[in-house]
Amino acid sequence: MKMLIIISLLLPTLLFAQTWQTESGQHQLAVLELFTSEGCGLCPAAERWVHNLPKQGITDEQLIVLGFHIDYLNDKKGWVDRFASPDFSDRQRQQAQINLYKTVYTPEFVVSGEVIHNWKKHVKEVVHAVNGFEPEAKIGLTVQEKNKEWIIDSHITVQGKENRQYSKLYLAVTENDIISKVSGGDNAGATFNHQNLVRKWLGPFSLHENGETDLSTTIQVDDEWDKNKIKIVALVQNLNDGFVLQGVALNVGDEKN
Repeated sequence: MKMLIIISLLLPTLLFAQTWQTESGQHQLAVLELFTSEGCGLCPAAERWVHNLPKQGITDEQLIVLGFHIDYLNDKKGWVDRFASPDFSDRQRQQAQINLYKTVYTPEFVVSGEVIHNWKKHVKEVVHAVNGFEPEAKIGLTVQEKNKEWIIDSHITVQGKENRQYSKLYLAVTENDIISKVSGGDNAGATFNHQNLVRKWLGPFSLHENGETDLSTTIQVDDEWDKNKIKIVALVQNLNDGFVLQGVALNVGDEKN
């Protein structure tokens, strides 16, 4: 009888708990960080260009995209971007500082830690170049959903003395197919279909200098998110030279990996 009571108490948790897992591959994935804003007149074209990269041969097998909406244009362009966050603006400033730049702007492209100014000309060739490198880090991710929380367990392996000294782990939650109508500012009347939009950005997480690190992080699942269009992204970056050693993306949804 006691066993039946215990099982009945655990049953809701067992029914609703799901687990997904992945690990980084044998080749280097490039990570594109696009800093954008709904109030930026030049940003819609940049977002469309990134969205069409698969038609130009740049797929998820080569590239992870993170769409950061910065907040410093809010109220300056006659429109407040509801997806913007000061955390995302801080990330852009961090990347600028690593690249020894004093200014930030939108749209701005950063590929695996390197600021790319002429993005139409150079982003694809930088992605291909990064893909040709041997990974200097390996990332294993396991995500368990329980009681409207995602428990993210990361196993990180980093190669090289300098990498082990300066590298950090970052985590992101991204979502696709977010429709947003703009009624003011430079893009008044436009309707965005945001892809790879960063919902949450976590880090930096310190890594052990012996090269092996296990970390566990919990994220509250927001009711506004469409879980079938969500990815959990992890990347390891050397904050001394800025290079992203490796990245991995994990789809979460109804289908288990």
